Amino acid sequence: MNTLCFLDKCLAKLEIAAVVIFLATAAILNFVQVVARYVFDLSFNTLEEISVYFIIALVFIGLIRADRNRQNISIDILHNYLSPSVAKVLWRIADCLLCITALSLAYYTSQSVIFSYMIGETSVSSLGFPIWLVMIVMPPCFLIIGIRAALRILGIVQLDNLGNEKDLMH
Repeated sequence: MNTLCFLDKCLAKLEIAAVVIFLATAAILNFVQVVARYVFDLSFNTLEEISVYFIIALVFIGLIRADRNRQNISIDILHNYLSPSVAKVLWRIADCLLCITALSLAYYTSQSVIFSYMIGETSVSSLGFPIWLVMIVMPPCFLIIGIRAALRILGIVQLDNLGNEKDLMH
């Protein structure tokens, strides 16, 4: 369990670093694009496209982060009015549905990435960026969410009565 706890903490640090790097890079690219357009009357469409790709990656990394903090979509009002034991059962049911959905999405998005790579799909802009490189963030993100939901279902990751994640069991 200590190894699992260590890996989970490392993953949390990587999530935060990725969010900071992707958001900062997208912001800098957009700033350069705006300055170039309004000060120098130049347009760098490729910067905007690359910025969008960083934001797409940011969204998927944010999904992992939201799941870690139990800030994903849920009907929290039910948990507030139910007894802690019933709320815990409801969280387990939600995690079961999340696990099935996330693992299914991991499988299907990996198939889409492979197909995009095989056909050599590129963006329609002048940059011609390989689309599979943009999509490659999706399968691991869904896989991590599915695995974490499974760990919560199995009781390896403990939840308090509000559904917030506590540390992994030792």
